Amino acid sequence: MTHHYYFIDSSGPDTNLQLYSLQQAKLYWLALENDIEENDQVEHFHERCVFIICTIGLSVSQLLGQNIPEPSERVPSPSKIFESLVDKHNLHDGLKKQFKEFIDTYDHCRHFGLTNNGSRHWEVSQVTLDTTKRVYEFGLLVWETVIGIYRKDSESELEDLDLEDIEHEL
Repeated sequence: MTHHYYFIDSSGPDTNLQLYSLQQAKLYWLALENDIEENDQVEHFHERCVFIICTIGLSVSQLLGQNIPEPSERVPSPSKIFESLVDKHNLHDGLKKQFKEFIDTYDHCRHFGLTNNGSRHWEVSQVTLDTTKRVYEFGLLVWETVIGIYRKDSESELEDLDLEDIEHEL
C-alpha cells in the first residue's frame, strides 16, 4: 500500500510531512522570540536559529516536491519547481531571486560540513536573528503562495487549511 504524504489530517496511516515541518518551524520560532523577549542571553541561540532555517527550509522543500505538476523519474530541485510555479502562474519575477537566497541559506545550514577553505563553516557562523527571521518569513510566504495557487482549484480540499495558526493544531 502506498502511503500519502500530503493529507491535512495526519492522524492515521497517511501523513503530511511538510505540514509537520512547518508546524515545528513555527513552534521553534515562537519559542525563540519568547526567549529573546525574556532574556538577554538565550541558550543555544545560534543552534536554534540554524534549526529554524533548516526546518522551514525542509517544509518548503517537501511542499514543493509534493506539488510538482507532473510525476517524473526524479523530483526536481525546489528551485526548479518554484521557478516553474512563478512562471506558470505569472507571479512576481523577483520571487525567484528571493527564493535563491532562501534556498542557499537553507543549503548552507543543512550541509555545513568541512570544506577546503572553511567557507561553509563561515557561512553558517554568519547566521543571525535577522537572517533567521528573513528566511523564516520568506518560507511562510512560499507556503502562502503555493497554497494560494492550489486553493484556486475547486477540488483541492484546502479550505480548512489555516496556515496562520497551524502550529496550534499538533
